[in-house]
Amino acid sequence: MEIFKQTNFDFLGYKWPFIIASLVLSVAGISSIIVKGGLKYGIDFKEGTQMTVKWNGGPPEDRIRKALAQKISGEISVQPFTDVSAKNEVVIGTERMGEQQMNAARTAMQNTLEETFGQPQSGMLDFNNAGASEILDRLTVPLQQAGVQLSDEQLRLLITNMLAYRNTPPRSGLITSFDELKAVPGVTPAIIAF
Repeated sequence: MEIFKQTNFDFLGYKWPFIIASLVLSVAGISSIIVKGGLKYGIDFKEGTQMTVKWNGGPPEDRIRKALAQKISGEISVQPFTDVSAKNEVVIGTERMGEQQMNAARTAMQNTLEETFGQPQSGMLDFNNAGASEILDRLTVPLQQAGVQLSDEQLRLLITNMLAYRNTPPRSGLITSFDELKAVPGVTPAIIAF
């Protein structure tokens, strides 16, 4: 069975139209780069300061940009994570500067965020490496302030169940999201929030 009856194509006969089209597109691209003031590299290529910040709710990107623009000179980028496991997180970046300026920019970023949005919690608990006493210390006061009524014995049992869940296969000591802990009896959304 023959699909193509004539297999002789004159490729070189059409070389000049394609060469001209290629040159026109190349000149148009180079002209566009020149007219727009050169290539605009992101922070990945400009070596700037970068900070990742997690918010309780949706991050207020415009407020972050506005607050930081008043304190830090140069370009400031605020980009949300698109990964589901990193929801409510943004990456804040500044453009390239000297080492001393970068350290000052990091400090200014942190101070500005604290002044504008309040003090952060004392850092995220590394649940995958935390022991029972660390989790107990972290949960006791916030749960009482939130009105969650658990006795010391109930809280210790809950923490034991959470650790047992974390350490059983297929997890084997690794929780990728606190939402996984909803499978543990007694874990409520209020507990996951802390």
